[in-house]
Amino acid sequence: MGNLHGKTETIAFRLDISIIERLRNEAKQKEISLNALAGQVFKQHVDWHSNAAKAGFLTVRRGLIVKLLELATDRELVEIAEYIAKKETKNFVLMLRNEYNITSVLDVVETWIRIAGYPYRHEVKYSKHSYTIQHDMGKKWSLYISNQYQFMFEDFGLKKVDFEITDSVISFTVDTEHIV
Repeated sequence: MGNLHGKTETIAFRLDISIIERLRNEAKQKEISLNALAGQVFKQHVDWHSNAAKAGFLTVRRGLIVKLLELATDRELVEIAEYIAKKETKNFVLMLRNEYNITSVLDVVETWIRIAGYPYRHEVKYSKHSYTIQHDMGKKWSLYISNQYQFMFEDFGLKKVDFEITDSVISFTVDTEHIV
């Protein structure tokens, strides 16, 4: 989460003391400075919270999603994933990043993973981006997300991205070198 522009500026904010104390406690728990936590909060706001709702994203409880997934067949989940990837993802990414390319898509994916609070790994080796996401929401969530991402990646000419899925983990690698 480094500084993308290389420049910083010092500013001051006046906040309610109870908010400051809660922020200090969170920073202490995360073993980071209050300044670093504030930077994370502002980055999350700009990268996600300020436009996600405008782009159609809703915050819902995990239990609701898991229960709804149980009602759908695997085939229905793949159809829903295809619809979301092909009909809604481009507008969503454009609303959040003002551009639609593999870099902006991967950035939105990673931001969503962080906002969702999922433990994950993202490793980059040259043009290959490898992700492992631990969601603990069941096999149907893995099926849905992996198919949504597969259809989304096809939009950039990536016909075959290998996914490994379990009841709690999704893992995949995207090579961005050969994208038109």
